[in-house]
Amino acid sequence: MNEKSKKIAAYGQWPSKVTSQMLAAKSNRLGQMQTIGEALFWLESRAQDKGRGVIVQYQQGKTIDITPDEYSVRTRVHEYGSGDFWGSESLIIFANDKDQRLYSQDLNSSKIKSLTPVSDTKYGLRYADGDIDVKGQFTVCVREYHPVGSTGHQVVNELIRINLDSEEITIIAQGADFYSNPRLSPDGQQISWLQWNHPNMPWDSTELWIADIDASGVTSNARKFAGGDQISIYNPQWSKDNELFYVSDISGWWHLYKNEQLLHEVDSIEFGFPQWQFACNSFQLIGDQAYAIGTKDGKQNLYQINLTDGSIQQVEDDFRYFNGQFQAIGSCLYFMASTATKPLNIYCYNTQTKEMKALKENSSSYLESNISQAKHISFKTSHQQEAHGFFYPPQNAEYQSPNELPPLIVMSHGGPTGMTDAGFNLQIQFWTSRGFAVADVNYRGSTGYGREYRDALRGNWGIFDVDDCIAMAEHLANQGLVDGNRLAIRGGSAGGYTTLCALTFHDKFRVGMSRYGVADLISLAQDSHKFEIRYLDSVVGPLPEAKQVYLDRSPSEHTDKLSCPILLLQGLDDKVVPPSQSEAMVNALEAKGLSYEYIEFEGEGHGFRKPETIIKAFEAELEFYKQYLL
Repeated sequence: MNEKSKKIAAYGQWPSKVTSQMLAAKSNRLGQMQTIGEALFWLESRAQDKGRGVIVQYQQGKTIDITPDEYSVRTRVHEYGSGDFWGSESLIIFANDKDQRLYSQDLNSSKIKSLTPVSDTKYGLRYADGDIDVKGQFTVCVREYHPVGSTGHQVVNELIRINLDSEEITIIAQGADFYSNPRLSPDGQQISWLQWNHPNMPWDSTELWIADIDASGVTSNARKFAGGDQISIYNPQWSKDNELFYVSDISGWWHLYKNEQLLHEVDSIEFGFPQWQFACNSFQLIGDQAYAIGTKDGKQNLYQINLTDGSIQQVEDDFRYFNGQFQAIGSCLYFMASTATKPLNIYCYNTQTKEMKALKENSSSYLESNISQAKHISFKTSHQQEAHGFFYPPQNAEYQSPNELPPLIVMSHGGPTGMTDAGFNLQIQFWTSRGFAVADVNYRGSTGYGREYRDALRGNWGIFDVDDCIAMAEHLANQGLVDGNRLAIRGGSAGGYTTLCALTFHDKFRVGMSRYGVADLISLAQDSHKFEIRYLDSVVGPLPEAKQVYLDRSPSEHTDKLSCPILLLQGLDDKVVPPSQSEAMVNALEAKGLSYEYIEFEGEGHGFRKPETIIKAFEAELEFYKQYLL
């Protein structure tokens, strides 16, 4: 449709084909991926079945669900989970969401039996991220113990071995605060794992350990292999000839190593991700080549690394985002990725024929003329530094606006250690197809731009992230791309904290939305779950020494500075950012008499899953913007 034939309507008021119902319908989540023999398996969280986790098997072009209706596959270790299942030959082991016990499933007979006792549920035991020995005698995995009435400081993590016949459990490693990635060498003679301690997060400092294994599965001679102070190791895995490869940021970038040897040319490409979840992979080994998911200038893509000469080449240029699920069978690579115009899908890349194909029908072609594509933006920010983000202009094939500039919605991602990407995001299209512009900010502290950029947020959370959101909005306004007088900011979790700080300590935005956002830093530091309970030591400061800093940066302590409307959305079962955080803001807003809306969602945790929740949340946010921004 040419510009002359388009209908005229104000920005933000365009009718759109992207409905809240569509967002809910598209909310089935693709999760962990695993190869077992010649078959590929992945986990789907089914929105239409209240988020039930189902393992799907793919082989010879056919898919079947293998999880019986009475089970839902999901682990809650670290609260964020993943590493929900693993397998070998004809056996799959999975964590069941309802009781958090481990079960084994015979892929030939479909028979399921429990591996861990009923008492596990009573005593708060959880399991994740395992492997099975080559003889099928035992499995190793992470175990997390939540004593009754425990706080985040009292939860215990360890590595265990479970005999698959007797179901006897033996502790392999204990004493560290966290463990992940227990992996057995192909010859069955060694095991490797990652471990780290408070106050570090896995992207700060991790250690790669190995131990020997005898014929009965008993481990000995445990020793540190790599990593340590201010070195982050990621995704260790054994090659077929029993050599240990891993990703390390010792050079300032997450690069690929074997032993302490860098395996490729030095370049500003990140081949690792922040380990928020278990069982993610960033590379696979095929012959004398490594295939790796890399991030360069904010853009993710698939790279081929020649392990003989260290040369790097990009495999193709279509992808923009990978979710960290990456497996290989023979010469075929399987991964989950999205392009600028197509949502997350499962792809197969044949490294011999160079053929790329999608495994699932998951097209957005009916929206293609309405899709706004990301433009990477770098801009000046505070302290004469540079920050980055993606800009999405309004786009609708049927509508244009009169002579005006569009309102801007600034998005701040969660984490805060994480990143936003340029992959197709239907939620962003929900806004751009209605005539809103969107700025998705990779503020200082984001990953994908090297260790120095990632560490820039140390001691500066609530300052640099907010500065960068404001700086990107001002940059776009100065470029004449958006209306600088009609700015909104939104975010969830850590992004919700950035949103609340921006609205409390600055007057740049006219309205904001916080989705399970942090309002009280001291409460978060005291009430959070174990994985994150010391996270604030690095991005804010250690308690009690930095108590005044916590108070100074807590929006709930400074509501006298608020002067614009806020929409607050909160899941009542959230263990990461509990409802008390949103309630603190509500009480303060009530006391000051400010305009706000607070919506609670029963049965929702840290991330909304139910279709009715997703629909209500987006429709409430749209109406809120129409009332206060347009």
